[in-house]
Amino acid sequence: MPVVPPLSVYEVGGPSTAVFEGPSFPLPAPGLLVPPSVIEDLSARLGNLEYGHGQLVKKMIQVSDAEVAADRWEQVGAQVEQGQQTAAQRDEAIAELTQQVQDLQEAMQQRDSQIQQLQTTITEMSSQESTLMQCILGMDRRLAELERRPSGP
Repeated sequence: MPVVPPLSVYEVGGPSTAVFEGPSFPLPAPGLLVPPSVIEDLSARLGNLEYGHGQLVKKMIQVSDAEVAADRWEQVGAQVEQGQQTAAQRDEAIAELTQQVQDLQEAMQQRDSQIQQLQTTITEMSSQESTLMQCILGMDRRLAELERRPSGP
C-alpha cells in the first residue's frame, strides 16, 4: 500500500491521488474469520471515503483553476489600467496639439489680414504715386512754359 502523506501535504497528482489497482483493502490474515456484514460495511465506508477523496481532489483543482483565473484577472486589470493611463496621456497630448493648431490658425488669420491691409495700402500708394507723377509732369510742363516765356513786364 502506498505511503500517504499527512493531509496538509496532499498534492494533486501526488501519491494521495494515484489510482491504486487491486482490492481496496488488504486481505485479512489467513484463518481469521470476518463476518460478511463487516466486510460489506467496511467496503461501503471505503467506497464513501474514495468518493469523498475524489470530490476533494475536484474541489482542489477548481480552487487552483480559480486562483489561476484570479491571477489572470488581476493581470488583465493591470493592463486595462495601464491602457487607460496611456489613453488619458494621449488625450492630453491631443488636446495640447489641438490648442496649438487653433493658435496657429489664429496667427495665420491675423497674418492674412495684415497682408490684405498691406496690399490695400500698396494699391492706395500706387494710385497716389500715379496722381503725384501726373502733378509733377504737369508742374514740369508749366515750368518749361514759364522758362520759354520771355521775362519781363
